[in-house]
Amino acid sequence: MARVKELVGRYESGVKSTSFSTSIQERKGEDALLQSESTSASTPHARLHVHPLLRRREPSGADDVDAIDGLPAASVSDFLIRDSHELGRIRQDVHDADVADGLLEATGRVGPATRPPGSQKPDRKQCSGVRIEGASQNDTAQDTELHLLLPVPDSSTAHLSSSKRLDFDAYPRSNGNHDTMASSSHPTTGRASTATLVPPSDYLGAHIPIAATTIFARKAAPLSIPRLDNYIASLSAPSFAALEGKGKGKVTTASMFPPMDRLAASGKTLSDLEHNASVAPSWRNRDSILSSLVSVAVGVTGSSVLASFYSLQGLFDTVQIFALVLNTIVKHDSEDKQRWEDVLFGKIPNILALNFASTLVQSLIMLVIFMAVSGILLYYFYRVTSVCRSFSAQEGPQPSNTLKNTWAIVIVSFLLTVIYLPLSTMAVHVLVWSDDLWVVPNPYTNATSNPPIVPPLGPANEYRDPLDFCWTTTMKLNEINYAPILVIIALMSFAGLTVWFPIYLYKIIKEITPVVNPFTELGARRSNSDLNREYQRLLLRDRNPLSFIYNGYRRGWGTYQSTFLLAKLTALLITAIVSPSNCLFRTLPQVKVAVTCQIILLVAMLIFLVMQCGFAPFLNPVNNASEFTSRLNYVLTSAIALGVALNIPGKNVLNGVLLLIIYIITYGLSFYFSLIGTNIMRRAVKRLARRIDFSIDIFSPRVDLSPSCPHTKRRIWQEALTTLLLTSAETKIPKEQTMQFKEARDDEYPPYLLNFLGSAGERHVENLRILREVGSVAYNKGVALVSGPDHTWFQHLVLTIQNHFVGPDCHWRSPDQPNRRICFGNAWWVPFPPTVVMRYDDGGLATLREVSELEAYVAQNSSHHVQRKREIRMALRALDGQVVIWPYDHVQYVGAYEAWCCCRKRYGAERRTHYQTCTLEIKHTGQLLWEDTNLGSGFAVTLKYAKNVQVDGSVIGLTEGLDLTRPLARFLALNEHLIAARLTYLESTIRRYRHYQRRECEWKARSLSYGFLSAIYDRPQDATSVIKTVLDTETDGAIRQVISSNELALAISYERHCAVSTSELATWWYTFWDDLWRRNYDTISALVKYESDFNPHYPSSIAYHPLPRAALEAFLTQRGLLHKVPKWGDFFYAGFLNKMYLRMNDIVFHGSDGAVILHLGDDKSELDMEEVDIQTLVQPSTLGTGGGTSHDDSVIRARPLYRWEGILEDPLRKNKSTRRDLLSKVLVWFGLSPLWRSGVPSQGLAIDVQLVDGEYTLLEDLEGQGFARYLPGRKP
Repeated sequence: MARVKELVGRYESGVKSTSFSTSIQERKGEDALLQSESTSASTPHARLHVHPLLRRREPSGADDVDAIDGLPAASVSDFLIRDSHELGRIRQDVHDADVADGLLEATGRVGPATRPPGSQKPDRKQCSGVRIEGASQNDTAQDTELHLLLPVPDSSTAHLSSSKRLDFDAYPRSNGNHDTMASSSHPTTGRASTATLVPPSDYLGAHIPIAATTIFARKAAPLSIPRLDNYIASLSAPSFAALEGKGKGKVTTASMFPPMDRLAASGKTLSDLEHNASVAPSWRNRDSILSSLVSVAVGVTGSSVLASFYSLQGLFDTVQIFALVLNTIVKHDSEDKQRWEDVLFGKIPNILALNFASTLVQSLIMLVIFMAVSGILLYYFYRVTSVCRSFSAQEGPQPSNTLKNTWAIVIVSFLLTVIYLPLSTMAVHVLVWSDDLWVVPNPYTNATSNPPIVPPLGPANEYRDPLDFCWTTTMKLNEINYAPILVIIALMSFAGLTVWFPIYLYKIIKEITPVVNPFTELGARRSNSDLNREYQRLLLRDRNPLSFIYNGYRRGWGTYQSTFLLAKLTALLITAIVSPSNCLFRTLPQVKVAVTCQIILLVAMLIFLVMQCGFAPFLNPVNNASEFTSRLNYVLTSAIALGVALNIPGKNVLNGVLLLIIYIITYGLSFYFSLIGTNIMRRAVKRLARRIDFSIDIFSPRVDLSPSCPHTKRRIWQEALTTLLLTSAETKIPKEQTMQFKEARDDEYPPYLLNFLGSAGERHVENLRILREVGSVAYNKGVALVSGPDHTWFQHLVLTIQNHFVGPDCHWRSPDQPNRRICFGNAWWVPFPPTVVMRYDDGGLATLREVSELEAYVAQNSSHHVQRKREIRMALRALDGQVVIWPYDHVQYVGAYEAWCCCRKRYGAERRTHYQTCTLEIKHTGQLLWEDTNLGSGFAVTLKYAKNVQVDGSVIGLTEGLDLTRPLARFLALNEHLIAARLTYLESTIRRYRHYQRRECEWKARSLSYGFLSAIYDRPQDATSVIKTVLDTETDGAIRQVISSNELALAISYERHCAVSTSELATWWYTFWDDLWRRNYDTISALVKYESDFNPHYPSSIAYHPLPRAALEAFLTQRGLLHKVPKWGDFFYAGFLNKMYLRMNDIVFHGSDGAVILHLGDDKSELDMEEVDIQTLVQPSTLGTGGGTSHDDSVIRARPLYRWEGILEDPLRKNKSTRRDLLSKVLVWFGLSPLWRSGVPSQGLAIDVQLVDGEYTLLEDLEGQGFARYLPGRKP
């Protein structure tokens, strides 16, 4: 290993003089002492099983006996003894709690003791065995090639290997012991540096820790941690034995791992395969094309449905209300205004707002045209969207009625939202009869008296009074007045479009907005932030044609568009009604009415502004900023209008220059926000900002790095299994499958895949959907029921329910509701987790999940009492729609009633009509169509004798309890022949329905068992175990064939998982590079250019090969991602690498002095990252640390900074901040960054480092080189 030590010495920082030889020898002794405490495991030091707070070291005092100069640094055993004494002392004070019990929960790490029983997750030892297999081969060649990526002290450093691919096999492989790293006696040689050399001395003086923001800056000096580099260099390279054995021993590192190569060949993502549909590119996407066409006016050609549509919609919202407010300042009939004012403040806003009417004839024509168009549009919109109203009424495993995916509904709904304000404006103007409709010039303009003195229009017998011009279209008495017709049309328009449309739109959107599953595919419950991110992913794939209306708003705010239409209506009513230029307020003083209008308008605009600030309903903060700017402009414009109405001095300035500025800002910012919110601009901004995005809080010590952590399991094992099932010809989802599920909007019962076509891929996706809906606990409980020791007995129970007690006329009286009056309804069976869903006749819903409930359900429906009532219901159901015999005398009273005396009769007579037959109808509250027969819930019997003569079932003796009364028995006897003819057909129909549903459930279970998820998908294991489990548990030939014939893919996937699970460092390194690739491959061009070096689907990916600092720098430099002299466009820089290796140092050396190098604020206490995390934690938080990840989701989404993203960027401050930064979202609002700092900032971090020879060096390392570390109380 002397060769290894010599090579490692090439990248150890600092120039060591000959005077340091004694310190070097001391450091060797310390290293040997540390190595003697290490075990044969792959990690250098054992984790201390004590609470992090117990490892917190306070500054030494003057009386500390341990602070003695000349003693070497404490060994691991010293710390173990010290911590054990401290733990014992604390336990003497605290008897009721063991703080060590909360270690795993406090740190976010999951130890072996927390694994579920029977789990086959690989532990460190098992994975190490996989990795070092065959590690001794070609050691000599690998040692020789290591120097290619390591800097050398001479001029050859600049001449790197011409090969652009890093030969990871060149790194030395170790047997896992670290003694060899300290066994070399060769001194290390440093690189020459122009930095001031630190004189050899035993005393550095009082050291001030350096702020973390300085060390992580773009132009920071590199951070040197030699012992971390030594440890990384000692790690053995991963050995994929299964891959090496392919093709007669030929290693193919240039090709992808199977089965991920199939995914790449398909050109789709896993999300595409799971949904069996792809997101159409913008150039052929219906909604984006529509948005692009209508956005030409503002120069927006967005590639995202969300950004493109709402940029235009926001522009229309802005200009329409802006035009309303401007109209209160600049009058159409003003003769003294300048031409440019008329164009800027009159014509342009009103043209954009579609406000064309200014005369009576124009208003009448426009009103009729818009009314006719809106009537047609409203009727079409209502007819097409009416299917949404039946969502809640649909029962059983049948497809839900969905909106047809057509252009027409998109265009119609968009046009309705655009014409909403102009048509409502004209309708209100007609109702209040504004001056645009007056047939005479406005006599109140410039009038000196009230009422104004106006000469007669002509003879009094021919013309109306000069001031009698309200609600009339002519002043002549002998001409037809069309005003009543116009008022009726306006009322219809106002009631239909202005009032009904927003309310109806609200109801429709509430029914069709996506519902987020509460659990992840790992079975863990989603946090609120995870729910929001998943909601955004669902919006991307939402195929509802009305999605463009709500996909711009946050979860829970999808109905905001309809609410804002009512906000438009408020501004309309204020400007149209409270005005001196209409017939309601024309007789009042014009100045007072105008001032009142502007005050009310200003208050309303202030309320709108406050609501926007408080609610922030848009999904994208840029849209929220755009809306805020628009509403602020409304307030400013209203304030100017109030100033003009008050006739304050300088109103010409307000009405001129200032109004022009607001005009420019309004339309200018609307254009800016429309452009900056597009996906193209988002990625451009990301490149300009050189930002690297992550989906998890990658630098947080709370990230689970255990062998069974969700990150590696999700990204390697589960992703490979899903890819295998969805890309194999035998198990992939058929093209015609739409992947539609029957699921409850409020999670009352599990989801059920509809229109099953028999593939294992469909079943796998259904299993994942069920897991996301019910969680891992309920899922595993269901597996135990259907495949546990009692599965035979349980299967008999299930068959009894499926064969006899599903469908209509089922009974369930819950013990929790003993007084329930209606206990019959329609029941259907959800096979997994086993659930009976009951929809009562009165609309109530009950779900039966427990075995005891299922047994009680069978017992109730098997009772003689319930069966008798079911027979009565079946007999009446057989008469549904039939002409039945039942004599009935209908009595109708003939006479007049006094209208104002409690409806007492003045006189009257009876007219009796005798009916012999009638039509029996059963009204259903639910809908379950099977062979043209409605089997849904609801049993309201009506007898229809004539068009206007119908009675309920009480006339035949039908009671709520379905008792066999005397009239009911007589009714059944009279119609026995009809019952006998129809009952057989009805029973056979129900029997076929039950048979079909039972066969489909059995077909699903045969295609892929529900236990596949818990037995294989959730448990990484070797290929032999997978094949054995599948052959033992699966019966379908397709899944058995696919698993058996893809042993290589399974073996490689398991080896990949083991390779990154050998140590916490390996796990973190893989998660870091995997997440970096997934989130940034479409932005950083070099990642795609050198895909095989970064994509974890390749064996040559850096994700499997942790590198020392110098080797990583050479690797990135060769690929143009890092430069010695930093370039402006570099994504990687020294400060970012410092952050990486600081986190890696904490991972490797946590629990020892090597990680206790941080200070929080100006506190002298030395902490590691876990202790900093606990001290800065205001409330429990695991944001961004545990959800695994989604498949290749590179979409840029706005979110708050993760905790440790914020902590590492917080500036150093003395005092702890107690308030939030109100301006933290400014860059987000203007689209310059998607990240903002939330919560209370920390005091910032400082690190115990010293700048030596142009590199930051840890003080612990300086002590080993002969420098004494200064601590309070230590004498120099």
